[in-house]
Amino acid sequence: MTRQSLQSTLASLRKAGSVFGVFFSRDGKELFSDLPYSRERADDLFEVLGDIRDYFVQEHRDPEYISFAFDGGNLVLILRGGCTLVILHHNADEADFIVKAGAAFLTDYFTAEAARRLVHSQSPRGRSVARGDSKEPSVSPRHVDPTAPIAPAPG
Repeated sequence: MTRQSLQSTLASLRKAGSVFGVFFSRDGKELFSDLPYSRERADDLFEVLGDIRDYFVQEHRDPEYISFAFDGGNLVLILRGGCTLVILHHNADEADFIVKAGAAFLTDYFTAEAARRLVHSQSPRGRSVARGDSKEPSVSPRHVDPTAPIAPAPG
């Protein structure tokens, strides 16, 4: 997923219900933020969220998402695959909808990243000549007809 498509997709989450802020990071690196807070206040928020995450780790629990209310709104925290997605919203009744929208974004994000890695590994530039790979792209040994009906796997 390119930086521009990432920003566009996450910015569109702002249009989901009463959302008023979105933050996304991977492996601790901020990839997108449009939180309505100063940097210092956002850092305080992330410190508290880190404490909450650490509490669950200490209790040997691994929630994929956490939703709670705070003074001034509601927050959905989605944790998956080294990614942290924080979505701030006003209407508590929208929490399930916002979790689904955030989870859908993460599914799309991981799918795009997997596709990018696959394409990169199959491109001539992405392959290692040191391993003896040729510079020619690999060709699948079998032809698949995209119009053929799907048959069940042999049992």
